[in-house]
Amino acid sequence: MKNNQTGNTKSSNGKTTANTANLFFDSRKSVFFKRNAENIIFQVTSSQLPVLRNISLDNIFLSRGHILEPHWHPNAAELDYVVSGEAIISVLDPFTPQLLTYRVKPGDVVFIPINWWHWIISITEEAHVVALYDTKKRQNIFGSDVLRKTPPEVFQLAYGVNAEKLAKVLAPITETVVIGPKNGAPISDMIREMFLPMNRRRGGMQWGSTTSPELFFDVSDNVGFERNPQNVLYEVTSAQIPEMQDLALGDLFLSREHIREPHWHPNADELDFIISGEVIISILNPSTLELQTYHVKPGQVTFLPKGWWHWITCVTKEAHLLVAFNDGQIQSIEGSDVLRLTPPDVFELAYDVNAQKLAKVLSPIDETVVIGPPDPE
Repeated sequence: MKNNQTGNTKSSNGKTTANTANLFFDSRKSVFFKRNAENIIFQVTSSQLPVLRNISLDNIFLSRGHILEPHWHPNAAELDYVVSGEAIISVLDPFTPQLLTYRVKPGDVVFIPINWWHWIISITEEAHVVALYDTKKRQNIFGSDVLRKTPPEVFQLAYGVNAEKLAKVLAPITETVVIGPKNGAPISDMIREMFLPMNRRRGGMQWGSTTSPELFFDVSDNVGFERNPQNVLYEVTSAQIPEMQDLALGDLFLSREHIREPHWHPNADELDFIISGEVIISILNPSTLELQTYHVKPGQVTFLPKGWWHWITCVTKEAHLLVAFNDGQIQSIEGSDVLRLTPPDVFELAYDVNAQKLAKVLSPIDETVVIGPPDPE
């Protein structure tokens, strides 16, 4: 089992192997930026978890009156999932051009295409947002750097503004801000007006042109699979947000002794982020043939490479985790389908097992399981 303190990974036989890939990281051990205890961004990129490829995340905490400053990512698209609290997420559509503004609550997502200018404002006492990226190490260009590094004379030449007055107004920007302001601030009337519902679309709010792409989705509107009310998988893919081609998200709820059945994804890597509760994530490493098992807690992540056989077991009363993919579609090959649709005679021919006895043992598997075990009839 994975030792979360030392980072040593053990296989199912308890032996540590040097060439076994580390697939685990605790996001709270890598601070990207800290304004204060309530306004902080943790990160998981390839610098923290070298095995990552085309996926990473920021774990963002904001308090009322603070903002993740306007910025863009030159190498990544972004998918924001609201864990708790409420926030305003604003995105500038460069093609219409329009400012799209969404008031988001827990379970809502907003997709931000690569290189689109955007920001996040907390409008509750606390807000928790997980930002997913379709690259292993996202780059940031912050508005504070653009404004303080561009000579005011350039703005005067481009826009006819007064360079001297602009320089005076921008003088407080002396460093990269990331989360501002330093001590919090009252929310202005302009921002407060953005809280009002202007153009509601599937529960979100768009401030601007209806010709802009739909970037908002309430994950609870799309149930991928439901075993019972406590064991549900919600999904958001490119079918829900067509602009989103290289990211997808599963919002998974499990209860004690239920399992996300053994399966693999033929088209995408997976990055699991634990929101609440605790789970055991088990992964069969096809290179070493070792079973890597991780006991993961809130704030921790586990990476699952494309095509690797794995499963998730809940070990607390309830658990909630995000299952992120670096493809716009979620494709899964379930163990229940592999076992029930492969003729037992094939297993007998391959492994010299008794086909008749195997068929009898596997007879309870009469449909795709996804979350098991099936409820008793």
